[in-house]
Amino acid sequence: MDKVMVSVADGSLPRILDDLREAGLVVDTVLEALGVVTGTVDVRAIPALRALPGVLDVERQWRVQLPPY
Repeated sequence: MDKVMVSVADGSLPRILDDLREAGLVVDTVLEALGVVTGTVDVRAIPALRALPGVLDVERQWRVQLPPY
C-alpha cells in the first residue's frame, strides 16, 4: 500500500469521495479547503484513481529516511 495525495477539481470533492473509496483508496484526511484527499491505496489502483472524473492528480508520497536507520 502506498500513501497518496489526490487533488480534485473545485467543487467536486463531496461527490467524488465515494468514487475514490470504491476505486480502492483508504481515506486518511480530507482537506476540503485545498481540494486534497490523502490516504493509502494499492499501487495497481492508482491509474483507476487518475481516471475518475474530477481527479486532477494522484501523487505518491515518498518517505525519506536519513541515517541513522
